Amino acid sequence: MQGFQVAPRRTIILAVSVITIFIILFKFYGDVPVDYYRNYGPGETLQLFPVKVDNEKPQPGYFKAQPEWNFDIPATAKGWKGYAKTPRSRDIVVLTASDGGGHNSQIPNVLERVLQDRQAYCDKHGYTNLWLNTSRYDIGDAHRTWSKIPAVAEAFYLYPNAEWVWLIDTDIIIMTPDVSLADDVLAPAAIKKGLMRGTPILDGQLKKNPTNIFTPKDFRVEDIDILITQDHQSVNTGSTFFRRTAVTRWILEMMADYTMLMGQDHVGAEQDAIKHLMLEHQLVRNHVGIYPQRKFNAYVQGGDNMGYRDGDLAVHFAGCWVGGKCAEWFEEFWGKKGHKDQWRPAGQH
Repeated sequence: MQGFQVAPRRTIILAVSVITIFIILFKFYGDVPVDYYRNYGPGETLQLFPVKVDNEKPQPGYFKAQPEWNFDIPATAKGWKGYAKTPRSRDIVVLTASDGGGHNSQIPNVLERVLQDRQAYCDKHGYTNLWLNTSRYDIGDAHRTWSKIPAVAEAFYLYPNAEWVWLIDTDIIIMTPDVSLADDVLAPAAIKKGLMRGTPILDGQLKKNPTNIFTPKDFRVEDIDILITQDHQSVNTGSTFFRRTAVTRWILEMMADYTMLMGQDHVGAEQDAIKHLMLEHQLVRNHVGIYPQRKFNAYVQGGDNMGYRDGDLAVHFAGCWVGGKCAEWFEEFWGKKGHKDQWRPAGQH
């Protein structure tokens, strides 16, 4: 009789011990700091097969009805809290959103050439090179350049682990492929050091059209979701970085609001949209950081603040069509990409 009493007692003790061990393990792993998940992302979506991009099939209906518009955001970006980390190379997408037409078509085989060059740059650093044909998006009667906005959303959708998308126009050449986007542009330390604080947001020439609206003098790096530059007149979206957050998605939706912005007559199209939101809304200014122009959007011509100088990441042929210089300027810089010699030093005008 005593043996029958001992056996159940041992079973109960063993069961309690096992449950206790499970509770301790659950408690331990439940308390792992969120930084662990931010840095290593054990719950990432595995992409076992190459991403399939269909650049031929038009999208029926208004583009916001497409599934990719509602791209997922990471758990670390819940609400408005934001997050800040240096992205891994594989989490950066270099996006060329173009149909190969427009003023850039003056440059022979421009789309094919820049895509090959960007592929080499991505291979060097481990980024993802992506081209999306913007003629596929139904944007109503809006100017074709507005279609870059749904392209950004689709890029986040196609690559669910992507943290940053670099939207780069076709008429841009990567001049210094040694520059690291992760370390030199997107890292929290780079953002904290490089963003322009208390700088006027332009809407035309500053002396003639002062807005008296400035970027924040102080900001939280984890709140910066879009990185952009501005030239002597306005922000320029030819080279812009978007981070996968709820705020980015909201700003893209506001830019593409057909009644308020996209369907209206804006000369600068999507560029005017983000400028309008920055000028009108403090909330947007808190989440859009302005880098000095030459950081990733230098122009062919201009002084040391604007024009390309040795060592700059990229050169943008913005406005080259006005003087019919697109092909000439492109070939000149194309022949010097990756150069190590002194060609355009600072102080040269």
